[in-house]
Amino acid sequence: MRTLTMRSRVMSDLPDVHAGPEQPAHSVIEAWLAGLISSARLRPEDKLPPEVELASALGVSRMTLRQALGSLEAAGKLVRRRGRWGGNFIAQPRIDFDLTGLPSFTDQMRRAHLRAGAKVIRTTTCRPSRAVREALQLCRGAQVHTVVRLRSANRSPIAVEESYFPADLFADLLKHRLSGSLYTLLRSQGRAPVSATEVLEPVIAPTEYAHLLDVDQATPVLRVCRTALAGDGKPVEYSEDYFRADRARIMLTARIDN
Repeated sequence: MRTLTMRSRVMSDLPDVHAGPEQPAHSVIEAWLAGLISSARLRPEDKLPPEVELASALGVSRMTLRQALGSLEAAGKLVRRRGRWGGNFIAQPRIDFDLTGLPSFTDQMRRAHLRAGAKVIRTTTCRPSRAVREALQLCRGAQVHTVVRLRSANRSPIAVEESYFPADLFADLLKHRLSGSLYTLLRSQGRAPVSATEVLEPVIAPTEYAHLLDVDQATPVLRVCRTALAGDGKPVEYSEDYFRADRARIMLTARIDN
């Protein structure tokens, strides 16, 4: 991370925000910073100079500057952090997650040329909640294996996966290495998922997961609830995945059947 000042070389070529009335000053500033980001002159996690200094150098009010910064934040190009160590930081680029074809997180990272990481937070074998039991079509008293993992891209937290598997189908699941692709593990046990129903919705992350994802507790995240089925139509996984909305973009390819 670089902490930039107005003396930094990348900040030396300031735009003329008063060149003409056809474009408002905040739009000129926004386009200038967006150009520096797209050209990689400004890098992810770079901290911009203090607003007072930047506004003074540009010859605009802080209100005008903040209007430009707000537009960049809304576009996902800037992160504004509060507190003693806060400021305006260049955002990490969003990662596209294409849900078509049930790719694993590891496969998604490989496509994006990023290194996938998985940290196991906890594992348990217990009776599930009613919602999980019904999703997996289990009888009362049946048990599930629960696996909660923090997923990362190049060591940056992206998602928390909360996965449930029928214990009667995968008796020794928790004895295996769980830091790799769980779908590969299911496939090795003859129960590969071949289809799934997925529901996407914005939610406030549970406190524990907000901490793991390194976001404020009130920050909205994308929750993907998935029920995966094996070839015989039997559910083999129910999961709730919580994605950082500032780092992930969910995609789906749809086709019209003739």
